[in-house]
Amino acid sequence: MQKSAVFISFAIGAISGLAIYQIVLSWGGWTLVGPEALQQQASHLSQLEEENRQLTEELFRPRLLQSKDFEGLSPPYDGDDDASVEVAAARSAAREEQKFLMVTFGANWCRDCWSLHRNLNDDEVRDYTEDLFRFVNVDVGKFNQNRHVADELGVSLSRGIPVAIFFDAQGRVIGTTNDGQLEPARHYTSKQILKFVRDIAERHRILRPDAVE
Repeated sequence: MQKSAVFISFAIGAISGLAIYQIVLSWGGWTLVGPEALQQQASHLSQLEEENRQLTEELFRPRLLQSKDFEGLSPPYDGDDDASVEVAAARSAAREEQKFLMVTFGANWCRDCWSLHRNLNDDEVRDYTEDLFRFVNVDVGKFNQNRHVADELGVSLSRGIPVAIFFDAQGRVIGTTNDGQLEPARHYTSKQILKFVRDIAERHRILRPDAVE
């Protein structure tokens, strides 16, 4: 009889506890989640993470600018290059050859970057720079791509691209276009770019191409 009373008391207590638990859950707007529901939620979360990764990759995927203005030109930036190695090799070669070095940061989706590239490859500009300059391009077309290279050289991307740093024939820094001198490159002519690089070589100063006399 005593054991039966204990069992009945235990059962009543358990039922009361479950009832109170359900009431608390109801008041809080909570529901019990079983193993299957947890597994479904984990699967759904994994699917969302994968979709987010794909969207991020698509957002920052390099895109080639299509324009008749640049027909015949190869894309100026190669995202597969090891930028740190390329820049180090160019700096070493420029010092050995006693040439100026222009390191340009840009992207193939950037119209101004293509415009600068086209003007630097103009026949008159190339005739002047061929024996004086070395050029290397660094792709920053994807999120944080090669930003460390820019940071190491003291190049800021905050004013847009293209942005460049120049070294003299001894490997010393002449200066940068951190103030946006080259950002509106689509508005410059090849003659203005020629004056720009000539001013750097002859006067070691960096002005906006349209401000060089």
